[in-house]
Amino acid sequence: MQYVQEVEKHLKTTDYEEAQRNEIVQEMVEKILEQQKQGVTARKLFDLTPTEYVTSLTVKAERSPGEPTTGKGWLFLDGALLVLGAMMLISGISAFFQGQTLGIAVLVVTGIVGGFAMIILRKYSAEMRTGKKGSTLRYILMAVLVVAVWMVVMTGVQLIIPPAINVAFDPTVTTIIGVIILGLRWYIKRQKNIPSL
Repeated sequence: MQYVQEVEKHLKTTDYEEAQRNEIVQEMVEKILEQQKQGVTARKLFDLTPTEYVTSLTVKAERSPGEPTTGKGWLFLDGALLVLGAMMLISGISAFFQGQTLGIAVLVVTGIVGGFAMIILRKYSAEMRTGKKGSTLRYILMAVLVVAVWMVVMTGVQLIIPPAINVAFDPTVTTIIGVIILGLRWYIKRQKNIPSL
């Protein structure tokens, strides 16, 4: 099949790996053989020259987003960075008016709790999106419970961990670190295509 050979030749000039090229050609051959029984040629079937066909594949690949990353480790990291970055930013800005930022131990523990909280809330928000009966109420109750646990943990860490370990940074430093963490979270979220809550 000359059409297939031409497509193969053009595919070798693209960034596709050999396994991907073989898969594309295999799918194309199956379509051609299926339509040949009805007298339809490859050119008529695809209505494109071999060059145009390969170009159309490349355009589709560029437009198609990657598969969302839904592994719990990545979801935890996404939630932890979001909460930690936001808390550092809020703590840093507030300290310009109130005098002192939250200690680093409190902030880190808050981030860890936030990571687990986001995994839990994702489950209930997914139920809510599917319209499952009672899902909205369950989501609200779980959100309230998560915030309550979060506040208890924060208070507990502040009371238990001594100031020598729970060091409070300068407001400017805390704010800058918060911005950097949020930027890192945005970058990882984009690179890994982590879905939003």
